[in-house]
Amino acid sequence: MKLRALSGCLLGCLLYSPQVFAQQCIQGYVWREATRNDRVCVTPATRQQARDDNAQTDARREPGGGSFGFETCKQGYVWREATSSDHVCVTPQTRDQARYDNSQARARVRSQRFD
Repeated sequence: MKLRALSGCLLGCLLYSPQVFAQQCIQGYVWREATRNDRVCVTPATRQQARDDNAQTDARREPGGGSFGFETCKQGYVWREATSSDHVCVTPQTRDQARYDNSQARARVRSQRFD
């Protein structure tokens, strides 16, 4: 009987947490959304650049593939690498921006606590 009561209490504690945290970008920043789960805060212009680059995915890949298979970029383009699985072809300057934004991720997010 005591075990049942204890397990019920533990289950209740796991299912209900009185504190819920949500992350938001600080003022002036928005989610980059370069990939489905990309939650790095960037300027609105950088998010638009990511959207534009995503729209050009096929046009910037080497026809017929290459050293990296179908994801091989045409000359002058490199993988953006906003996330570990991000293989969208962009200019080297855009990849440098993505790396910089990733390095600044913690400073651009604000956590809110809801009780």
